[in-house]
Amino acid sequence: MISGDEKKRAENEATFRDANERIREAERELEPPLDRIPYICECDDIGCREPIRLTAPEYERVRGDGATFAIAPGHPSEGDVLEQRDGYLVVQEPDGGGEVARALDPRAEDA
Repeated sequence: MISGDEKKRAENEATFRDANERIREAERELEPPLDRIPYICECDDIGCREPIRLTAPEYERVRGDGATFAIAPGHPSEGDVLEQRDGYLVVQEPDGGGEVARALDPRAEDA
């Protein structure tokens, strides 16, 4: 059973992911494209607005799983750290939180 806190954290991360999806769409229209795009940290803190810079391929790799998120080093997340990259971490929401995050993924086929 998923706890209320776990569900809220996953929903917060999904909110930041939705904002980053809009940033990614806008970036696709830039000429010339940017090398590193300023995305918003997708940590558990709903008040966080810290930018993290990823290349388009790095962002797409994070987005490969609806339960993975890019966060700034040292920021709060109950997720498991999958990768430590230059300027950001890739975390995956565990169990129930991962299910919520995948269900809220705008790229999911049934979203």
